[in-house]
Amino acid sequence: MNFALTSPRLRLLPVISSCALAIFLGYFGLRNALATYYLNLDTRAGYERAAALEPANARNWFLLGRSYLYDFEQPDPAAAVQCLRKAVALDPYSAEALLDLAAAYDGQGDSGDARQAFLAAQRVYPLSADVAWSYGNFLLRQGEQDAAFREIRKSVELEPKRAAEAFSRALRVQPDGNVLLDKAVSASAAVYLAILHSLSDAGDLNNAQLVWNRLIALQQKVPLSEMVVFINALLQQRRAADAVDAWGQAVSIMQNPPPPDLAGSLLWDGGFESGYIGGGFAWHFAPASNDVQISLDQSEKHSGERALRILFNGHRNISFEDGCHNFVPESGKRYLLSAWVKTQSLTSNEGVRLRIFVFAPTNNQSVATEDVRGTQPWQQLQLAWVAPPGAGFGTVCVIRKMSDMPGSDIQGAAWLDDISMVPANEDSPRP
Repeated sequence: MNFALTSPRLRLLPVISSCALAIFLGYFGLRNALATYYLNLDTRAGYERAAALEPANARNWFLLGRSYLYDFEQPDPAAAVQCLRKAVALDPYSAEALLDLAAAYDGQGDSGDARQAFLAAQRVYPLSADVAWSYGNFLLRQGEQDAAFREIRKSVELEPKRAAEAFSRALRVQPDGNVLLDKAVSASAAVYLAILHSLSDAGDLNNAQLVWNRLIALQQKVPLSEMVVFINALLQQRRAADAVDAWGQAVSIMQNPPPPDLAGSLLWDGGFESGYIGGGFAWHFAPASNDVQISLDQSEKHSGERALRILFNGHRNISFEDGCHNFVPESGKRYLLSAWVKTQSLTSNEGVRLRIFVFAPTNNQSVATEDVRGTQPWQQLQLAWVAPPGAGFGTVCVIRKMSDMPGSDIQGAAWLDDISMVPANEDSPRP
C-alpha cells in the first residue's frame, strides 16, 4: 500500500533523515580512521589521541597503559594503572591487559592488587604459559618458593622452550638443582635437553650432570646430536672418563643406533653405519674444500651400508689430517688398531694411512700405519701399540704426509671402513 506525501515538508523528511544518518556515520567513521591513524604512530602521544577519540575502545587504553609501564626513560606505573584499569573495565576477559595491570601494581609496590590481577588473569586464561610464567616470577620475588615453582612448572609444561630460563631463574633462589628438577620444571626429554644445552654452554657441569641423569633415566629415544653438547663440555673441562660414560649412556637412548662395534673397541661406529658425523666420540671431519672432499659413501663399502670416502682433487701436494675419532685409552694397555682400506687411482708416492696421537703428561705419542696408494682392492691395515703412562686422551685420524718428490699433487680416492681399536693379546705383532 502506498501513502502519498502531500506536504512538501513531509516529502523532505526522508532526504533530511538520510543526510543526518550519512553525517552521523561519516563522523564516526572519520573518528575511527583518525584513532587508527594515531595508534599506528606507535607513540605515547598517538595512544593518548586515540584514547581521547575513542574512549570506549579497550585496546586504546591498553596500549596507552603499556606505553607508561614499559617506557624505560620515563616509566609511570601510576598512570599505567589508571589506563590499564580502564582497559580491563571495558574488556574484563583480556588476560593481556590483566597481566600488564598486575605488573603496573607490582611496579608501585602494591603486591596485594598485583596478586589479584594475576589471579584474575588465570581465571580468564588458565592454560596460558605467559600468565603462569609471570605469576610464578612474581611469587619468586615474594619469597613464596613452592607456589612459584608450581606456576613456573606449569608454564614450562605448556611451553617447553622456557625450560632453560626457568631453571636459571629458579637457581638464583634455590641452589639445589635436584629440588628444581623435582618442583620447577616438568620431566620430559624436550625440557631436559633445553636445560642441558644452557648449562653445558655456561660450563655449569655439576648441574648439567643432574639434568643428564634425569634425561637418561627417562629412557626416551633422543637424537644423538642433541646430547653431544654435554659430552663436548665434559671433554673441554678434561673430564674424559665422565665423557666416555656419558657417551655410552647417550648411545643407549639414541635414535637409530648403529650395529654394535667389536667388543672393547675404543672407536664407536667403526663401520659408519649411523650416518652421524659430529662431536663427542663420533667420527668428525671438516667440510669439503678445494683440495679434499670427505663424505659417507653408500656406493662403495667393505661391509654394511656405507664407508668413509676421501677424494683428493689433485690441486696441491698437501699434508692432510682429517676424518678423526677421539678415544680414551687405559694407560699402559696394549691395543690393536685395525681398518679396511681401498684406493682408486691415488697418485704420488704418499698415500693414505691411519695415525694414532695420544696426549700424555710427559711424552705425547704418535704412531701410524703403512700407507695405501694407487689402485688397491679392500685390504686390512693393522697397528699394535701400547698406551703411554698417564695417557688420558687420544685421536685416530686419516692422514696423508706431504711428499718430497716432484709432481706430487695428490689425486684420486680412498675408502675406509670397519675401523676398530680393541685390547690386544700379548702375541699380537708389536709396532
